[in-house]
Amino acid sequence: MPVANSTPAPVIKATFIDAQAIYDQQRAQAQAEAQARAEEQRKRQAAEQRKRQEAAARKAREKKAREAAEAKRQSELRRLAEQKARERKEREEAEKAEAVRKAKEAKERAEMERIMQEQLAKEQAAMQQQRRQQVLSEVERYQIMIQQTIMRYLNADFKGKSCRLKLKLATTGFVSQVSIVGGDAALCRAAESAVRRAETLPMSDDPAVYEELKDIDLKVEL
Repeated sequence: MPVANSTPAPVIKATFIDAQAIYDQQRAQAQAEAQARAEEQRKRQAAEQRKRQEAAARKAREKKAREAAEAKRQSELRRLAEQKARERKEREEAEKAEAVRKAKEAKERAEMERIMQEQLAKEQAAMQQQRRQQVLSEVERYQIMIQQTIMRYLNADFKGKSCRLKLKLATTGFVSQVSIVGGDAALCRAAESAVRRAETLPMSDDPAVYEELKDIDLKVEL
């Protein structure tokens, strides 16, 4: 009996030892798992922190890039605006200078034209005067020739007497009409008869001379 009573004690001890060991092992495993979870949490938080930092840094870089791009754009806009303003000013100055030049040229051209017109007018007036003198000279010459033609048909009985006749002449010198204006009646009748006997009187081929002679007021005087 005593032998049978002494054997169960070691079994109980072994069981206690195994339970303790299991408990310690489980505790250690739990601690390890907790530490692993904590480490995993730390790593995850660290990774998230890095991501946030990287995102913040990226946003900062992007913002800086946008600001730099905007600054560059604004600078380019200012440069273009200044360039346009400069070009506009240069264009306006060039247009103003061109307008002044054209105005000066127009004034000089107008003055030159005025001088030329004045010179031309003077020359024309001189030519007209010269032509007028020539016509009047020819008119006087033909008047004398007409008087001489008429007087060839008159005799000396009318010496010292005078008469005025009005004649209408054709371009050929043909007398289309003769009328007495006044003077010695006998001489006037004789002069009228002389004109009709002559039929044609000396006449110039010059139209201007003819215009002066076609309606002639002629004085016949011996």
